[in-house]
Amino acid sequence: MSTRVDGANRAVLTLLGLALLAAGVLGLVLSLGGFGTDLAASPVLPDQLSRLAADTSWFWPVVAAACLVIALLGLRWLLAQLRTDRVTRLDLTQDPRDGLTTLHAGALIDAVEDEAGALRGVTGASAHLRGEDHPRLDLTVDLSDRADVAEIRAQLEELVIPHLRQAADAPDLAVDIVLRPGKGRSTRRDLT
Repeated sequence: MSTRVDGANRAVLTLLGLALLAAGVLGLVLSLGGFGTDLAASPVLPDQLSRLAADTSWFWPVVAAACLVIALLGLRWLLAQLRTDRVTRLDLTQDPRDGLTTLHAGALIDAVEDEAGALRGVTGASAHLRGEDHPRLDLTVDLSDRADVAEIRAQLEELVIPHLRQAADAPDLAVDIVLRPGKGRSTRRDLT
């Protein structure tokens, strides 16, 4: 998932959670007599709405249809959260008549993370391979406060990325590198 989608999910879930919490607290305070005993003893639905529900045959089917639409939208959202574009294996087969050659993405990612993490000034590295048809590697490198950003970027471009492309037998493999020097700052470089 992209950062934009993750942020939208967090925002929507936070707003929905706050709205449900507010409704629950309001209902609890109302039922305990926080707004007076008359309101605490009154029915949940006003008399007009109760009569409408009892007198019209279409009321409850419309309510059921609305609930079904909400449930289907929720299911669609849940299934979208489970979908991912992460790659688990790369097919390195040149000619299918010669057999099948696959490379586990986890091994490739571990090698990239280890090689990038071993550079002087790097405090951590994480990589993710995504995209089935056109694979792309996302590499995030955390740097120490005193790291030489230009030197580390050059080493990534001249050593780590060529090793990755050679191992994956993909000279055109796109790589997105995010350098995070210290805390709070970010430098993004797109190598295509």
